[in-house]
Amino acid sequence: MRNLLVVCLLVLQSCNQISDRFAPKIGVIEINSVKDNALKIKIDVETSDGSDVYIQYWRYTNAGQTDSVISYSPISRENNLHHLMLVDVNLNTKYNFNVVVQKKSLKRNSKTYHFKTTSKTPWVPYYRDSDSISNVKFDGYLHFHSRQIPGYMFITNGEGKLASYYKNEANFKVSKWTNKETLLGILSNDTLHFTNGKKIIEYDKFGNTLLEIETGKDGIEQSFHHEVDLDANGDVMTLVYNEKIMDLSAVGGTKTDTIKGDGILVLNHKKEIVWQWSVFDVVNPLDDESILKSKNDWLHANGLFKDKQGDYYVSFRNISQVWKINGKTGNLVWKLGGVDGDFKMPDNALFSGQHNIRFTNTNELVLLDNGNLRFKPGYKQSTNSVNMLDINAGAQSRLLTLTLDTVNMQASIKDVVPFPKKYFTHSQGSAEYINDSLVVFCSTNTNRIVFTTPKGELLGNMPLEYSTYRVQYLHEMYDTSYAN
Repeated sequence: MRNLLVVCLLVLQSCNQISDRFAPKIGVIEINSVKDNALKIKIDVETSDGSDVYIQYWRYTNAGQTDSVISYSPISRENNLHHLMLVDVNLNTKYNFNVVVQKKSLKRNSKTYHFKTTSKTPWVPYYRDSDSISNVKFDGYLHFHSRQIPGYMFITNGEGKLASYYKNEANFKVSKWTNKETLLGILSNDTLHFTNGKKIIEYDKFGNTLLEIETGKDGIEQSFHHEVDLDANGDVMTLVYNEKIMDLSAVGGTKTDTIKGDGILVLNHKKEIVWQWSVFDVVNPLDDESILKSKNDWLHANGLFKDKQGDYYVSFRNISQVWKINGKTGNLVWKLGGVDGDFKMPDNALFSGQHNIRFTNTNELVLLDNGNLRFKPGYKQSTNSVNMLDINAGAQSRLLTLTLDTVNMQASIKDVVPFPKKYFTHSQGSAEYINDSLVVFCSTNTNRIVFTTPKGELLGNMPLEYSTYRVQYLHEMYDTSYAN
């Protein structure tokens, strides 16, 4: 047995020597900071031809350096000169790192190096309040933005620490982390807390600009508002304003009144129009008794979602409805909510001023019910006669999940999370589950990111320097399965 053990050890040692001999080689390693961004670290690595490279880096979480959090950079594939970047680091933190190079089944680690990030970024308008979120911790990240000039998009980790940020000299009115691991934003040069702009920009996770779309260029005449995202095909979909001149003299207007409506615009990365739709295609403004009052912002679309079948869902705040639009014909399929919706709904399922609509994998509709006006059967909104302070008195925002029976045209509540009334947001905002025991709520009007239990019990909040339109939970910033 002893002889057998010696033979096994010799064979293992021989295999290790062969593996080390043929593993790809690591040459010069150079680490640099990134201009104008304190939380991005650039590492250039020379290797053998055709190698894959990534950085394994870690920070210790206790003084004895026995516990650590390990992270991995995005991977660079099949090259001999690799430009890597760390996009998930925290301020005032010492990191150790190895370069990992691999080719097929052979792998080599460099010796351990280290760096320390800067202690402060006073020019970046995000300041973590550790006391306010001491009871909150989760796996993953949050994405949100800061509406100011210059504008910032942020990614924070599950401890509320800033992990990454992106800056633009204009104001981010809306932003979105996409299914392609990119960031989209609607930009404007004004400082108003509205959600429209004349430019869409897309960044990769490293901060490189991938796409810029501007009103008045490339045959695009509409301005963009409230929503921008990538669909499953990688095309940009956004809400736009469409204007139509109509004769409203029959209802007390002029023969050339301008009505501001909404539309959907889908563009590929060549800036070519893939598909478009207008609310004027399916409804007549003259059918609206209050069109003279609402013509400057008729229905106020504020959310857009595309399902796996290619159909679109649009949220309209002014009428508290969600519409389903056929993605091929543009026909209006159904309307949910409001005073003339197609679904029967119990009173506790009624919503108003809603935002952040989407469907789950099990086909439930999820939305933030802002709660600034309750629609009851037979009630019609009159914006001139209803005092907004009276409407908002005692109002409560909530995360609402609805099951839709499109055969019998009935809607019912699957789940509801009522948020603390002091964080009520009468406009804008978002809400979603982070995990089974934690919910995140963007209370735009109070400049807070709020964390609650599924019952709506307050766990903590993140105060913001400037308002954000919404908050988005990210399970991960990028896939790191190559490191396993």
